[in-house]
Amino acid sequence: MHISRDLLIKSIQHVFKALSNNSHGILSGLYIYAGNEEVIFRGSNVSLTVQYKACITDSKIHIFNEGSIVCPAKYLYEIIRKLNDGNVILEVNEQLILSITSGNTRVCLSGMSPIDYPFIPTQDHQQTGNGIDVSCNSLKYLIKQVAGACSTSEGKPILTGVSLEVQGNQLTMTATDGVIRMATGSICIKNGMGFSGSAVIPGVNLIEIVKLLDDDHGMVTIQFSPHEIRFITQNQLIESVLIEGLYPPTRNLVPTSHVSEIILNIKSFRQMIDRVFVLADYHLITMHVSEKKLELISSTAEIGDVRDTLFLEDKNGVNFSISINGKYLLSTLRCIESDSIRIRFTGTMSPLVLLPVLEDSTWLFLLNPVMRRINV
Repeated sequence: MHISRDLLIKSIQHVFKALSNNSHGILSGLYIYAGNEEVIFRGSNVSLTVQYKACITDSKIHIFNEGSIVCPAKYLYEIIRKLNDGNVILEVNEQLILSITSGNTRVCLSGMSPIDYPFIPTQDHQQTGNGIDVSCNSLKYLIKQVAGACSTSEGKPILTGVSLEVQGNQLTMTATDGVIRMATGSICIKNGMGFSGSAVIPGVNLIEIVKLLDDDHGMVTIQFSPHEIRFITQNQLIESVLIEGLYPPTRNLVPTSHVSEIILNIKSFRQMIDRVFVLADYHLITMHVSEKKLELISSTAEIGDVRDTLFLEDKNGVNFSISINGKYLLSTLRCIESDSIRIRFTGTMSPLVLLPVLEDSTWLFLLNPVMRRINV
């Protein structure tokens, strides 16, 4: 096979991200298949498998013989990355030795049989009825908003995942750590087959999928299976395992009433938290809301304290004070692409509700208060 170095490195980079640094044996390798119509590159860490397809219609590829091999991913990537621009010749012999030739450079890598490498069966969701189509940019934005609220503790594995639910022409994602925070959001989808269903995907995999998906304005097909979920674009196929079990109901966690509501400029609020967080012992920040302003306070024993004030864009309801985890609040605000945010106070023992100012937006965040430590 003859292939341009720029296309080869691009293809390898797409799948290399799926490989784990701790992988051994066959999973430390990268799968390459040259066929009649395409060249397929695949990387996997069992939980997440990524496949990238380069079509032979591209003038940068010429295939002379079909074949496949699994070769050491780390060394292959470093070698190709450091080659000069131009054509690269890849050849595999019967002893599974991959020969890489570029100009005056020739490298031979010992490969492995591709028989045991993770395989992704292809499906047509138009026939199976188990798929939906969604804007790539909308999907990535939704994942960025929600996935960070997952639990990082394996005590309750189901909470390390994000719940995906399809109803009608809407995809809803929900995540919670079960203790401090919850995030949910919805986007419009194309659901021509009328699919309805749900799945729980590991949050760490969703975060990786955001990085793996191409930055474009195209569409992503999401296919649901009993044990896997697939994200498919024109050249990519990403498959993730699912977490077994029922995701806990979260609708009853959202307070139905509030006693106060404020509207803030998000950029100014983030900058304010950044400053106050410097001296936030145990990540604890206290919010004081009066008639026209918000005051944030934090302190660290024997070091000092900090106070900062921000004028409100609007306020309805009573004045209030609440202590929250500044780290989680800041990470939540970084997920929101908006000029302003609506914050509802529902009581000293109830979560803060973070909402969009625009009523037609569908995201929502909950952040539970932190009880102050009392020294006796």
